Amino acid sequence: MATTSSWSQTRLTQGATKQHTVRLKTGEPVNAKYTWTVTPSTGTSSNLALFEGTSANLLWAGPIGSYTLAVQVVDGNGCLSEAAFQDIEIVAAGDLLFSAAYPNTIVCSDLAGGNEGSVPEHSQSLFEINYAGDTTLLEAIVTIKNPNGIFVGLDGTALPDQQSTEVLISNQNNDKVIEISVSDSWENNTSETVLFTITLVSVKTADQVLIQANEQTDVIRTIGVLPKPNIEFE
Repeated sequence: MATTSSWSQTRLTQGATKQHTVRLKTGEPVNAKYTWTVTPSTGTSSNLALFEGTSANLLWAGPIGSYTLAVQVVDGNGCLSEAAFQDIEIVAAGDLLFSAAYPNTIVCSDLAGGNEGSVPEHSQSLFEINYAGDTTLLEAIVTIKNPNGIFVGLDGTALPDQQSTEVLISNQNNDKVIEISVSDSWENNTSETVLFTITLVSVKTADQVLIQANEQTDVIRTIGVLPKPNIEFE
């Protein structure tokens, strides 16, 4: 390849798919043919020979480390460009956990008819998902099981398909934290505390990598609903 014409840097989570695009600033675009290369070649499992245009959608699934993506063009006049380079750093996915600052909760039972049983009133439990990787989060997937063992949504409504139990939560901010607000409304007429169980399943990063939660780490939260107090005249 010829000498460098431009250089940039990008960090990607291992397993990320990214579309890279170059622009022909000068030269004849008609019938121009582009050549894409990665050094070392182990950085991507994509077949670079398939890309002869201005963009390439590459899967960066190689070992953790640094790579160089280079692009060169022979324009429609048969003239060869200098190369454009991009440094690619493949980084490991970070830990995925519920935040210790938002632990399990204990709430009061509702009263008959769904009336509030807490003083002061309380109907939501808050939790927070933290990602320790380099990229921001797009969304998270959790499951929520009520005390009867029924899978529900964030509002406590039973999911219509109990075989499709995942609840998708979009990240409202461009960061590595996703906040979850779960309805904890429940009438507990038993003599024991009953539990909602919230399980973190996975997240998707901004560079489109799906990261599964590690079941051996802090990926479960519970909402304990206390027995409803009962009184009677003697």
